[in-house]
Amino acid sequence: MRLQIHIAIWFTLGLATASMAQHNGLSFYQELARKDALREQTIAFSNIEDEKDFWNDQIQFENDLKIQNLRAYQVYMNEKRVAYSNHAEECKNGCTHSDLYYQQAGFYFTYSDDTILTKEVVGTGVQVASPRIF
Repeated sequence: MRLQIHIAIWFTLGLATASMAQHNGLSFYQELARKDALREQTIAFSNIEDEKDFWNDQIQFENDLKIQNLRAYQVYMNEKRVAYSNHAEECKNGCTHSDLYYQQAGFYFTYSDDTILTKEVVGTGVQVASPRIF
C-alpha cells in the first residue's frame, strides 16, 4: 500500500514538473515574440535587399517553429499579433514603416491559431474508473 502511495506521489510530481517546464518553455516564446516585434518595429535598413533578407529570415524562422513545435508557434504568433496591435494603437498615423513591414504586419494582425472549441468538445466530461474502498 505504501509503495502505491509513493508511486502515485512521484507520478503526480512528475506531471507537475513536466507541466511547469512546458509552461516555462512557452513563456520563452511569448517573450521572444515581444522582443522580435519591437525589433521589427524599430529597425532601419540601409537598402531594400537587406530588408527583404530580414523578412525572409523571419518568415523562415516562423515556418520552422511551426513544424518543430506547433504549440510554441501558436503562442509566439498570438503574442506577435498582440504586440503588433498594441504598436498600431500607440502609433496611430504617427509612425512610418516600409511596405514590407505593413505586409508582414497584416499577416500578424489576421493570425488565428484555428483552435475552435465546439460545444460537444467543451461539454464532454471525462470519467476515470477508480477502485472502491470499503
